[in-house]
Amino acid sequence: MSKITQYLASKIVLARDLAPKSENAHGARSARMREVLSGNTAKMFTLNILTVLFALPMICVLIIWLPIEESNAVAALNFSANLGIGYGAVDQTLEGIRAIYDLRQLFILCTLTPGFMIMSIGISGAMHVIRNYMWGVDVKLLRHFGRGIAKHWYKFLPVFTVGGLLATSAGYSLIEVLKRNALYGSAGAGYYVWTVFSFIFCFFFAMFLFIYMPMCVAYKFKAGALLKNCMAIGLIVFITTALLVILLGGIPLIAIANDIVMYLIYGFFLLFGFSLYLLIISAYGQYACESLIEAQLDVKEELEAKKAEQERKAAIKQQAKQPKAQKGNAVASYKKSRKAKNSPKAQPEEKEQAAPTFITPEEAEAIKAKQKQDSKPVYKGGPYNKGKKRH
Repeated sequence: MSKITQYLASKIVLARDLAPKSENAHGARSARMREVLSGNTAKMFTLNILTVLFALPMICVLIIWLPIEESNAVAALNFSANLGIGYGAVDQTLEGIRAIYDLRQLFILCTLTPGFMIMSIGISGAMHVIRNYMWGVDVKLLRHFGRGIAKHWYKFLPVFTVGGLLATSAGYSLIEVLKRNALYGSAGAGYYVWTVFSFIFCFFFAMFLFIYMPMCVAYKFKAGALLKNCMAIGLIVFITTALLVILLGGIPLIAIANDIVMYLIYGFFLLFGFSLYLLIISAYGQYACESLIEAQLDVKEELEAKKAEQERKAAIKQQAKQPKAQKGNAVASYKKSRKAKNSPKAQPEEKEQAAPTFITPEEAEAIKAKQKQDSKPVYKGGPYNKGKKRH
């Protein structure tokens, strides 16, 4: 297992996060999460309200509008259960069951994917705010919420669109199985396979989000590197992430127990649930990234510093082994080469013109004297031209 972990860790793209240099920016994520909750309770409540506003369309359709439409669909049906031939009553129970399940499938098809897409906008702003809380940054709630939407919405929207499609598939297939069991006594094997695989993919997608959302707002990776890191880190911390998804995902499922528990769960999410869930995901995601990205960078920088120090010591030791005479010769040759390099190039001496052999020695001397006289510089008058040769 350690070899697999090392292999996956080697595939992670390394980069420093965007956290400021402070003692609260890294480490002790669970303790930091408790500090954020205790010190920003009112702001976390406000943040939850802002996030719920983006989830409100899906909540209103599935929780409020759908029950009303179900009641209207079966209001005109006769459920007298064959009271007698003389009364002319007809049992329409099956038609009522079919109408209810058909409405649920229709609402799921039309609501879940668009609802997830709209909700992703609010979650991008909320994750940016919570990231700053976890780093100890002074947060202006509305300003940072809007800034988070502007910076990160395009990272969240495609991913949550895929999540909406997976949730639509899981919800539609589950209702289809329930409908066929209610109407015909059993559903085909294909519907069960469809339902099981849809929920498995939804589970893996939730695990992916636990790493993806914190990394989106904490690092500046390109899309390919971001997905690659999420896959590698997700596989390394697979068991821990799976347990956390089961724990957090099991709380909303308690709502099916009875109506009182359902309304308590609804109230919890409307007050603190969304911001609390996002805070837990941020703390866990930062912990995973710090353990596998920041830690590798620290080790890499430490190894590079040690290597540089070893090279420096080796150079000093090599220089100490050289004999003094060799050092002196080396210094002398170095100085000589520098002096030769910096000195102006020697001008080649003009070759003395040979005197013609057909003249007398006296005439040759006169010619030489005249050549020397002609080679002397002629200066212009005035102080600014003094010492300049006239060409």
